[in-house]
Amino acid sequence: MSEQPPRHDMQDWSDLSPEQLLEQLVHHLYSPVSILGSQLKRLTDDDDPISEDDYETIFNTMHNAVNQLSRTV
Repeated sequence: MSEQPPRHDMQDWSDLSPEQLLEQLVHHLYSPVSILGSQLKRLTDDDDPISEDDYETIFNTMHNAVNQLSRTV
């Protein structure tokens, strides 16, 4: 496994108190998890038929949310 270069898009988490760390973690995780939940609901909801274009948009949105989660984790 190759070592990843240091990231510059996130603050240094080691300088945070436990309370600040939890607050930041929730802040960074909430949006992508919420997006995944809402898009999954659209995919599984029987009340609203989805077009092929909608499927592509949904999967792209979900892919971006997963990427955001991986950057945070």
